[in-house]
Amino acid sequence: MTTTPDLTNARWRKALRSESAQGCVEVAFLPGGLVAVRDSKDPLKAAHIYSVAAWTAFLDHLRGLVPAEDSRIVVTITDDSVLLSDRQAQAPEHSYTHREWLFFLDGVLKREPQLCAAA
Repeated sequence: MTTTPDLTNARWRKALRSESAQGCVEVAFLPGGLVAVRDSKDPLKAAHIYSVAAWTAFLDHLRGLVPAEDSRIVVTITDDSVLLSDRQAQAPEHSYTHREWLFFLDGVLKREPQLCAAA
């Protein structure tokens, strides 16, 4: 049985370019080697929870270092949005605008520490 970690005191972080945006991909590094991901436009929606290893594999996929199949996190780009879903959990998708996604991706490619490791 998997328990959902308490996110009450989570320190949510986002890419530097997202600071002035209304919505963005937010990441929180949690005790026990876990990473929570949410959409700042809908903070009451359940966050996706991943191990640091799964999060790192996802970031490596976005950087073109590993194939998509090696990532637990799935990115689906549509005409209207970018969706993040989890291959292994029945969690609701998180939906981002293309602009929000590009700001996040910029931070990933620049290896901003607030997205890549517990800083």
